[in-house]
Amino acid sequence: MEKRDYSDLRTRGRKRARREGRSILPFFLILFAFLLAIAGFGAYYYVKKYMPTKERADLNSYFSVSGDNVEIYLNHEKVKDGEQLTLGRMRDGEVYLPYGFVVKNLNIRFYYDDTEKNLRYALPDKLLLFTDGEKGEDGKVDFFTEGKSIFISLSLIEKHTAVLNRSYTDTEHKRVFLENEFKPATVASLKKKEAVRVQGGVKSPILTDLEEGAKVIILEKMEKWSKVETEDGFIGYLRNSRLNEPTSEERSSDFKDPEYSHKNLGEGTYPVLAFHQITNAESNQGLQTLLPNASGVNILAPTWYVMKDEEGNLTSYSDASYVELAHSTGRKVFATVNNFDAGKINLKTLLSNGTKRTKLIDALISDMKGKGIDGINVDIELLPEKAARDYLQFMRELSIACRKNDLYLSVDCYVPFPYNAYYNIKELGTICDYVVIMCYDEHYAGSEEAGSVSSLSYVSRGIEETAAVMDKDRIIIALPFYTRVWITDKSGKLRSEALSIKAAKEWITEKNVSLEWLSDIGQNYGSIQDGDEKKEIWMEDEKSMEEKMKLLHENGIHGVAAWKLGQEPEGFWSILTGE
Repeated sequence: MEKRDYSDLRTRGRKRARREGRSILPFFLILFAFLLAIAGFGAYYYVKKYMPTKERADLNSYFSVSGDNVEIYLNHEKVKDGEQLTLGRMRDGEVYLPYGFVVKNLNIRFYYDDTEKNLRYALPDKLLLFTDGEKGEDGKVDFFTEGKSIFISLSLIEKHTAVLNRSYTDTEHKRVFLENEFKPATVASLKKKEAVRVQGGVKSPILTDLEEGAKVIILEKMEKWSKVETEDGFIGYLRNSRLNEPTSEERSSDFKDPEYSHKNLGEGTYPVLAFHQITNAESNQGLQTLLPNASGVNILAPTWYVMKDEEGNLTSYSDASYVELAHSTGRKVFATVNNFDAGKINLKTLLSNGTKRTKLIDALISDMKGKGIDGINVDIELLPEKAARDYLQFMRELSIACRKNDLYLSVDCYVPFPYNAYYNIKELGTICDYVVIMCYDEHYAGSEEAGSVSSLSYVSRGIEETAAVMDKDRIIIALPFYTRVWITDKSGKLRSEALSIKAAKEWITEKNVSLEWLSDIGQNYGSIQDGDEKKEIWMEDEKSMEEKMKLLHENGIHGVAAWKLGQEPEGFWSILTGE
């Protein structure tokens, strides 16, 4: 057998392997480089997307304040008027807040008298006066003006207001954080050091850095991030994973509201007030004939004082003998002052002037004390909204004078609706002894449609809206002793005629009007065709008044009044008094 030589094959194989190895090596190098590139790209992508940025936020842009301007936060929100920031001022180490912001959001009782050029604050028993630029006990001014703008010291505000304050004024970006809602706050501490960012996301710029254990208020919690307020005065975002379990923290102020004393008629005695319309001095003589039918009435409110002009002058029909007669029958007298019997009075001109307010108040107090009158009833109607703050200041200053002279103070208000909310029954209920809600003229002379003068739902609204903001024992619900006949002529034009309940009963009998009880309205309704005119009436009578009194008692209201004395049938007052 021939012996084969494989050495050459082995040599050729090794050479082939070396050639093949040399040909595969570049492939692996390329593959390795490719994988390295992918890894590098992945690492870059990861860093780009997931690694937190260390970029710092531009605080000049974030806060938008510098110099002596102070940014204001209220209940964790930056304060703006529309798109415009509301800014305070820093002066002599003190923060000053804009007057408009203060009275709208913090304390309505600060009042700037533009005529007298002073700032006023009414306490229950005295009026505090502050002069522009005058320094207080701490050596700093209480308020100052800057052009048409007024700024009040935050220290002065805190003396009279329930508000929490955290100020950051030793920095270029001055700011104050105020709270006056006192809702429980959700708070949490940090598990470890963490950055607070402008927005949720690790790529958002950093506002501030917090250490482990730092506490934040959680304003809004999302899936992975929370909006927070920090102890060093920033509002930004933190990762939820960095926060410990949140807890609830009560927020409160040590401020104590001043106590307003309120005169009453005695334990268990409630007002039954009869308005008595007096248009001249001779009208007072009619009281003797009206009293026998006013059984149960314990307050008489004659319309004695008429605002004569914008200077604070009065026309007075008050009568000492009237007061003596009322007192001899066990009744008190609350003299009514009004703004309409002398014609149109510019209430803004009158009530915005401190000197004129004082003149009017002094005249009222002097006359009441001189004639032994027990109290005053203020009936200012058709108040323009622009004079609302001046009206409230007048009432505050009048209340101080009444307390000093041991006089009752009551005030008449419309049934509350959004359009007349500026009368501010809550504030009036605080400073006055009684608030009278005039639950009549639901449909009035000049109304575009016929209807009830005082439906059950109208009275119900007056009760519910008022009882929501003040003590029920000091609410007086005033009911009408009149109604209206609504007349629609053949052209469709509407007019009305007011009739006392006595006269309305006579009209129904004379016209032979058939009445139908409307349970939802709480009144008898009737209509007739009288020649070319349609005439309608929503009748006030014994049954309608009983329904209204039932509504008062169901809601815990005991004070009642009626406009006006002399319009009622015999024995009618017994429905209101329960006698």
